[in-house]
Amino acid sequence: MSTIKKKVYLTIDDAPGKYFSSKVDYLKDRNIPAIFFCIGNLIEQRKSEVIDAIHKGYIIANHSYTHPHFSKISIDKAKSEISKTDKLIDEVYASAKVERKHKWFRFPYGDKGDGLNGYVLPSPKFYGDWFRKPDLKRKNQIQDHLKNLGYTQPSFSDIQYATMRTNGLFDDIDWHWTFDIMEWATLENKPTFGVKDLNAVLARINQKTPLDTRGKTSNEKIWLNSNSSEIVLLHDQDETTEMFYKIVDRLLELPLEICEVV
Repeated sequence: MSTIKKKVYLTIDDAPGKYFSSKVDYLKDRNIPAIFFCIGNLIEQRKSEVIDAIHKGYIIANHSYTHPHFSKISIDKAKSEISKTDKLIDEVYASAKVERKHKWFRFPYGDKGDGLNGYVLPSPKFYGDWFRKPDLKRKNQIQDHLKNLGYTQPSFSDIQYATMRTNGLFDDIDWHWTFDIMEWATLENKPTFGVKDLNAVLARINQKTPLDTRGKTSNEKIWLNSNSSEIVLLHDQDETTEMFYKIVDRLLELPLEICEVV
C-alpha cells in the first residue's frame, strides 16, 4: 500500500436520507468536509435538516429531483429534473441566509443521458458489441441546460488519471468520481463484483486494482497505488447507515487527506 498522503474529495450521493443529520454530525465531529449531492424530492421532505447542514459548512449539490436514469427519460423531463432541484437548493440556501457559491451537479448512476446508461469509461474510439456509440446531440442538450443554469465543474488539475481525461469526464459540466466505495452493492440480490457485505466493502477499499462499474479502466495505477487525488463516491442510503460510519472510520485510517474543493 502506498504511504503517500493523497488528497481526497468526499462526495455523498442520494441525500438527504432518514439519518442525514446523524451523518452530517459524524463528519463534522471529525472535521471532514463533504459535498452532498441531493435528490430534490428528499430535500422537500427534510428542508430544516439540509439548512442545518449548510450552517455546518457542507455543500449541497444537485442530484436530480427523482433520481432517474437520464438515458431513459425525455429531454424535457431531464431539464425539469435538474431545474426543479436547482430551485429547491436556491431556496434552502436563501433560508439558511448563506450564499450559494457553487452550482454542482451529478447524474444519478453517472448516466449523462447519452444512451450509455453510465457506462462511460471505454475509449470513445471503440464501439464494440459491449459499448454503444453515445448520442452526443442528446448529451449536449443536457450539458447546455446545466451551463445555462450556471453549473460548473472544478478543473481538478490534481487528478492525474488519463482514463478520466481521455474519456472526457473533466470536459463536461457534471461531476463523476474516481473511486466508488460501492456500499450500495450490498443491497442488490446479486451484489456487483461480489460486494455483498461490510467486510467486502472494507476489503475493496484496500484493493490494489478495484473494478469500476463504469467500464474498463486503463492499466495505469489507481486508488491507493496512485499519487493522484481522488473523488470518492459514498451514499446516504438508509439501509447502509451503519456501514457509513465504519467506512468513514476506515478512510481516516488510510494515508489520505480529506479536503474541501476550492
